[in-house]
Parts: sequence; structure tokens; C-alpha cells
Amino acid sequence: MALTTRLSAVAAVALCAAANADIVAGWTFQNSGFVSGTTGSSTFTYPQTGTTTAFTGYHADARTKWYNNTGNGSTAAVNSDFWTIGDYYQASLSTTGYTGISLNFDITRSASGPANFKVDISTNGGSSWSTIGTVAVIQNAAAPTGAGSWTSASYNAAYTTTISGITAADNQATLLIRWIATSAASSTGGTARMDNVQVQGTLVPAPGAAALVGLAGLMARRRRG
Repeated sequence: MALTTRLSAVAAVALCAAANADIVAGWTFQNSGFVSGTTGSSTFTYPQTGTTTAFTGYHADARTKWYNNTGNGSTAAVNSDFWTIGDYYQASLSTTGYTGISLNFDITRSASGPANFKVDISTNGGSSWSTIGTVAVIQNAAAPTGAGSWTSASYNAAYTTTISGITAADNQATLLIRWIATSAASSTGGTARMDNVQVQGTLVPAPGAAALVGLAGLMARRRRG
């Protein structure tokens, strides 16, 4: 009886852990090593510890500066200028063992920044891409032009986009996500800023955990019998 009770309790914990959505990867750009660039560069790599994830950027214009500016409810966000069509931010991560992948992110722009983006994913190292969503970017300004300026003191949900049900992203050793400008900035100083990037999923129970659940159910049925 005691063994059955303990097994049932462990199985319940395993099931609960499997059913709840987990954060697979995320970026809030709070690393103290992230400072605004003073010289231009076509590429950007966010400084972070570990090698399993990465956040980068690419612009065709080598004069691009990559800034650390105020986030949406945080002190930092990634920002950049010199936007042309095809320029992008990119996240790289693994979703191995996860299903039900969804994506949340905050994005805004200056008055002359790019107004439209698409979100693409690749599961083969960038050989091919699929579009999973589009974004009409809200200007970082007070209403009615925008939905309120970003501040470090408060989070504004109006700037958050959620894309769910990304089945092609489930259980991938390498997943690339790109936010690609589909319209150019109206001036070279026009910027687009991102914050609070988060990929979520449900961890699939390991075979041992699934077997434990089955064993506990079998013992419970025998006990009742």
C-alpha cells in the first residue's frame, strides 16, 4: 500500500511537469556586457553565457549601429538603425524534447523605422525558411500615433506579439527564428527595437517517466481488485 501511494505521487508529479509550458529559451538583453556600439557593423551578436542559444542581427549597410536602449518594462532592449528590406534579427536555439512551441516578443520602431516585419523559421540550418507570421510594428510613441512609449518602469502589452501552434518547430535540434524587415526605414536613422523574446513549449516525458506512470496505474488497479 505504501509503495503504491509513493509511486502514484511520483507519477502525478511527472505528469504535472510534462503538462505545464516551459520556457525553452528567452532574451531580455540585460547582460551588462551589452553596450551600444559606437562604430558601424553589418552584424551583431548579443553577448551571453553558454553556447546552446544565440541572438544575432544582420543589416546590409555596414554603417549600422546596434544599441542597448530602454526595454518594454526593463532597462535594456536591442535596437538598430539603417534598416533596409531583408535586414533581420535572429534567434538560434534547440527545442529537442519539446512540443507545442510558441513564440512571444515585443517589437517597436521610431517614427521613421521599418513598419512591417515577417517572422520566418528554419529547421535545416537556414537552407530553407517558412513564414509563421507577420507584424505591423507600432511606433514607440504616445497614442494615437503609438500605444505609449517604452519605459523601464512598466510593461506595455500592446507591443507584444504571440505566435502559437508552431508545429514545425517541435523537437528540433536547431531552430532558427528570423524577424525580417519587409519594408525599409524612411530614413537611415530609423530604428526597430526588440525585447522580451521568449520561446515556450511542453517538455515531453522521458520514456522512464511514462513507464512509471503506467506502473503506478497498474498497481493501483491491482490494489482495488
